[in-house]
Amino acid sequence: MKLLKILILIIILQVSIFSQRIVTLAPGLTEIVFSLGKGKNIIGNTKFCNFPEKAKKIRKIGGYLDLNLEVLIDLNPDIIILYPEHYNKIKILKDKAELLIVKHETLNDIFNSIRLISEKLKKIEKGKLITSKIKKTLTNIKLKTLKKKKFKTLLIAGRNPDQLTNITIIGKTNFLNEILEISGGINAYNGDIPYPNISLESIVYMNPDFIIEFSYFYTDKKRKEILNLWSKHDIITAVNKERIKIIKETFLLIPGPRVGEIAKKLYNFFYD
Repeated sequence: MKLLKILILIIILQVSIFSQRIVTLAPGLTEIVFSLGKGKNIIGNTKFCNFPEKAKKIRKIGGYLDLNLEVLIDLNPDIIILYPEHYNKIKILKDKAELLIVKHETLNDIFNSIRLISEKLKKIEKGKLITSKIKKTLTNIKLKTLKKKKFKTLLIAGRNPDQLTNITIIGKTNFLNEILEISGGINAYNGDIPYPNISLESIVYMNPDFIIEFSYFYTDKKRKEILNLWSKHDIITAVNKERIKIIKETFLLIPGPRVGEIAKKLYNFFYD
């Protein structure tokens, strides 16, 4: 009888784990869950969750911060995986679903988020494998750059589409800055603000060797149009040496399992 009860408990636990209804509130979180082999359990994500392909077909609950609570409640999830900035918006649901909060600012945050999510979804070994693979990729790239020249680089996260104004850059506290340094770059910005808004004059003063624009916010702009905006400012080394790199792939801003691919991309910019 005791053995039967144990077997029943194990079956109930397995069914519970298998049937977890998950909502992910950011693309990086969606990617982590899919990479752990639990993508089928995601019943809701955001309109920006487009990788892998199957993520596009999952019911959408809004954008990054403009979440539709009615849809979220209607989905009746068991677990909602979120970032700290989401909490105030959905804390009213903490009695209806488990809220798994993970950070995403640094590489260590990303590794910890993979660990926490893998533990929650009972995919611990898979999580360790994913993290190990990322770290190996980053280490290999770092070793390749040890004796190479490092390039002062400006990472532009956004600006006005038709002119070089309202320029937001990536500071030194973000995981992308860590990847930049691993890949052979040095952040041209030396301040303490995570995402400073700067002027063109400031860029002239910084005089970066490379300018990398994450320009998926204005994907309708052709590469030539974007380069033409910069061409008249050839006092900047990056412009003068034609080192303006335009990235339209959204994954290069996503703190998830593909951060190793970001490092490869940046390394190729600098040394290929």
